[in-house]
Amino acid sequence: MISSIKKWKIVVYARQRIWKIGKFLVVGGSAALLTLLILYVLVDHLGFNTKLGENVANLIGMELGIIYNYFMMRAITWQDIPKEAGKNLFIQILKFHAALIMTTLLRLILFALLQFLNVYYIINAAIGILLVAALNFIAYDTMIFKDNG
Repeated sequence: MISSIKKWKIVVYARQRIWKIGKFLVVGGSAALLTLLILYVLVDHLGFNTKLGENVANLIGMELGIIYNYFMMRAITWQDIPKEAGKNLFIQILKFHAALIMTTLLRLILFALLQFLNVYYIINAAIGILLVAALNFIAYDTMIFKDNG
């Protein structure tokens, strides 16, 4: 039987996780919208409207979205974790990017596959974003913004 103290700790932990997941979804959603907006502007307004151009625009949008996402996750979702500075900040940003390499590759492969299947490029990118969101949360929470103190 679980003691009442352990039950309380479980409830508190669950509430903290739910709150953090909610912030993750809001911040990640804003990063996704930024990524899609950049993709749209590059393809529909700046001439990246070939198959290769769409892929280049997708990569540019993803990278700018990743940079934005790092700083917003750090400031909002994991604001309770001590902030890195200087060299350690650079290392944390590199770790953030490293954690995203697999999901980025997955998104790029999926984008090309769905493009081959003639899925509209905005829907295509949105599917990729949704697919990797859970994997990214786990990576951020366990590897990037983990409180080591």
